[in-house]
Amino acid sequence: MKKLYTLLFVLLIACTSGFAQDNAKTKDIRELLRLTKAGELGMQAIKTSMESARRTNTSVPAEFWDEYEKNFTVESLVNLTVPIYDKHFTHQEIKDLIALYSTPLGQKLLDKMPVIMQESMLKGQQYGQEVATRVIQKMQAEGKLPQN
Repeated sequence: MKKLYTLLFVLLIACTSGFAQDNAKTKDIRELLRLTKAGELGMQAIKTSMESARRTNTSVPAEFWDEYEKNFTVESLVNLTVPIYDKHFTHQEIKDLIALYSTPLGQKLLDKMPVIMQESMLKGQQYGQEVATRVIQKMQAEGKLPQN
């Protein structure tokens, strides 16, 4: 009987230490998401998508969009994201990312990332149009597409 109690005690310690570590990791993930303003960036993306959806779905009443948008909060987006970071990063990697984003360079990266993404998307669109034009011209020259 004493062995059973010892075994149960060891299992209890093992389980609770893992739980404490998970809580510490979750806390650190939340800190990382706060530092990177992930929830706020997610809200900006949702608002942009909402504006587009409102414009393209004019038959949907404005009250629907207003009510729909109310269901999104920074906290709800963070809550959705925490398990994803937990799945893809170890606790040490989360700590290292916090250390990175706490530096002046990390903060600069965070500040510049939205502009870099916007400029990259614009360049990507331009490049895609250039490639499409070349492919169309080539296919027209080969007689695979009609000439305009």
